[in-house]
Amino acid sequence: MIVPMKKATVLVLDSHRDRELARLKRLGLLHPDIEHRTSENADVLLADRDALSRALAELPIATDVKQSPVPGISQDIVAEGHARAAEISAVAERKRTAMETLERWRRELARIEPWGSFDPVDIATLGDQGVDIHLYVMSRKEFRAEAPADAIVLERTGKAVRFALIWLNGGHSSGRSAEEFTARGDLQEFMPPQESAVRIRSEIAEEEAKLAHIAELFGEYSAHRNLLMAAGDIAERRIEHERVRLGMDTAEKVAFISGYVPADSQDTLRIAASNNGWGLLFREPSADDPVPTKITNPRWIRTIRPVFDMLGVIPGYRERDISMWFLLFFTVFVGMIIGDAGYGALLFVAAIFGTISSKRKSGRVSEAAVLLMILSLSTLGWGAITGNWFGYEPIGELRPFSFVVIPALDSFDPRSVQAVQSFCFMLAAVHLSIAHIWNFIREIKERPAIKAFAQIGWLSAVLGLYFLVVSLFVGQAMPQYALYMIIGGITGIFLFSGQSPDHGFFGGIGRGLSNAFTIVFDGIGAFSDIISYIRLFAVGLASVAIAQAFNEMAGSMATSPVGIVLAAVVLFLGHSLNLVMGGLAVVVHGVRLNLLEFSGHVGMEWTGVEYRPFAENEQNT
Repeated sequence: MIVPMKKATVLVLDSHRDRELARLKRLGLLHPDIEHRTSENADVLLADRDALSRALAELPIATDVKQSPVPGISQDIVAEGHARAAEISAVAERKRTAMETLERWRRELARIEPWGSFDPVDIATLGDQGVDIHLYVMSRKEFRAEAPADAIVLERTGKAVRFALIWLNGGHSSGRSAEEFTARGDLQEFMPPQESAVRIRSEIAEEEAKLAHIAELFGEYSAHRNLLMAAGDIAERRIEHERVRLGMDTAEKVAFISGYVPADSQDTLRIAASNNGWGLLFREPSADDPVPTKITNPRWIRTIRPVFDMLGVIPGYRERDISMWFLLFFTVFVGMIIGDAGYGALLFVAAIFGTISSKRKSGRVSEAAVLLMILSLSTLGWGAITGNWFGYEPIGELRPFSFVVIPALDSFDPRSVQAVQSFCFMLAAVHLSIAHIWNFIREIKERPAIKAFAQIGWLSAVLGLYFLVVSLFVGQAMPQYALYMIIGGITGIFLFSGQSPDHGFFGGIGRGLSNAFTIVFDGIGAFSDIISYIRLFAVGLASVAIAQAFNEMAGSMATSPVGIVLAAVVLFLGHSLNLVMGGLAVVVHGVRLNLLEFSGHVGMEWTGVEYRPFAENEQNT
């Protein structure tokens, strides 16, 4: 449920602005609605926060490193954190310099290695004595056709020939100058290095030693990760405080700030205003106000919150909370997509361990662990009724597993294809119908109530399209009334979708007809939305096929003791890969059907901003 919000304006004496802001922060109710302003102090705070973030990003994640104790709140954690961050940044700069130098030396070594080991000083010394040596590369084919006179071959490979030409006192036996040879298109001159290969290898070893030492330093600095995180958190709070302080407006000697508070917290804010001598004004948010969204649900519905957090989506304040329907259908979708009772059993065991672990760490069971348990049971249930255990048909034929198999849905029976497809389309019809029934219930309470009957038109059209899709894909005869449902539904949409308080009934019809293109396009979209649910069948079928393929591969290998070991490895890796792919499919397909198809029919755009009150963090409190 999306909690109703009130817009509140708090007025304080400008001379007491900082003190009253601290009190407002401790109260932790107001979501500020302020303009973004900057100041020199704000810029400094941002730079400090960024320095801590960069230092933290440089540290390797090492779970076996014992963390140093974080100074107490009475000490300046930010100052201590910045001292460590400065040290880490200096070491990181040394690391970047060493890596650039190492890369440069490695490129140079790769360039000169094919020419063997020589000292460029010797070439320079010979040049001073009138013996000029130039090194060239030529393709093997062209070298055979036209090798330069007196070429001293240094190396032949399958594609190229490396050779040297010598000029004595500026002359060559061919009478050509070095520039003339270099100008030939089939010759490429090799420029001798500044250092010998031996020296370059020594430089590379030195830079690698520097990097190894730097890695040790970073390992030591990893012990301060918690300190940097705590300092960063405090720096973030200071930035937020400064942002709100700068965002307050003033009039004469009064400073004021506006924001949003949950409607059920009005009395709390009113009492705080009375106790602190604040001025306080409440009003209803206007249609243009950026009202934040706060969602409260029963505990069993809140288990879907980790999915929303992972996706980073939140409904707009004037949209609807689909958490319950998302959880119910997402649970079914996950079971069908992964579709393997064996995998479901493994996930259930993992969920139990996650539950125990979270209970030990925080004293409560995490929502993620509960969600995993629900999804694992769904997967286990669907896999059991379809007889799919690790993609191996004989397991499902054993008792008691065979008792729960529904023959019409048996994963290994080709005749089940139509039944599973029909079930997918039925899910689509139910899912999308819920959206339009929900819309009808909401719109019937608004003015004009007659507009809500457009949703009945959409409901009729969706159900008629469902029969059309089933007839096209499954081969079932389309009932005659389905066509009337489609035509009648679209007619109802034209009649009622354009109704508004500012126009009469016939004016609303005219508006509906003017949107004919959009309505027809949305009708085609509804048809494709129903078809989209076939992805549940397709992905589940692919999962079974992949599991079977790895089982057959392992079975063909298990003909000897070594083969049995290799077969076990193939089974482990193959089924692990299949399970991971199933998890990715859940994100791509299971989430999509809720966030796009269902949400599109509900009319949601997911434009919400999360309710984040101006508050102290738990540690500082």
